[in-house]
Amino acid sequence: MTNLINRIQKIFDKLKDENKKAFISFSVGGYPDEESSLEIAKAIADSGSNIHEISFPHAEAQADGPIIQLANIESINKGINLKKIINIAKEIRNHNSEIGLCMMGYLNNLFIYGIEKFAKDISGTIDAVICVDLPSDVVEEKQLNDALKKENIALIKLITPTTSEERIKDIVKNAVGFIYSVNVEGQTGVKSADIDKVNSQIEKIKKYTKIPVVSGFGIKNEEDVKVFSNSKADGIVLGSAIVEKIQKKSLETDDKHIVANFIKDYCKELIKNLNK
Repeated sequence: MTNLINRIQKIFDKLKDENKKAFISFSVGGYPDEESSLEIAKAIADSGSNIHEISFPHAEAQADGPIIQLANIESINKGINLKKIINIAKEIRNHNSEIGLCMMGYLNNLFIYGIEKFAKDISGTIDAVICVDLPSDVVEEKQLNDALKKENIALIKLITPTTSEERIKDIVKNAVGFIYSVNVEGQTGVKSADIDKVNSQIEKIKKYTKIPVVSGFGIKNEEDVKVFSNSKADGIVLGSAIVEKIQKKSLETDDKHIVANFIKDYCKELIKNLNK
């Protein structure tokens, strides 16, 4: 079996050699519709994005700001479910074998689908899973982690501004893939991140782990990306800004290829700003 965690490791090792940061893009699976979301994700993969997060929609996405919440609801209203998102992910993987693929969502969806079934169905396609509302050291976390480990998929650990240093030490102990350092408290796409606070948090995390640390939440535009090009993070996650561009462009045209190419160019520009 291919060691899928190695794909993420190889991405970060290559970027380290080139003295670059990882660009981690994000889209809501099934938004603005099933076919368009696939074309958009394929275009993002072609833009040079290193890792792409595909969100599986959840009606009460607590951590997501209004832009992503709206996309979630629209996706659900169009009948998108986890099975369809997994099929979209498989198509993206067939299109691009090198990009890191990460699925992001909430525990309830996984329980309804079946944790073992989920792990098996994404095996060979997805490199990592982020479960936003899953605390460390609970039975469910062990259950999901064990199921994913069998398939060589990383369960990504999140650290927030309210996480104590003692807790950080504990969380990163068995972490794989990368650590997701959340820049701001509350919802994504609402507040901007403070670079000094971000760097301070990343320094704390890096005291206890050698695996890459990526920075997400509160990176909202091209200017933010330029600022974060000088951060201590090994990569950045851009979510709400991409979803907002998809939203605006989809209102102008229902041609999925025009929307996808527009997003590809937007991501290319952001990547340029990140690694100037």
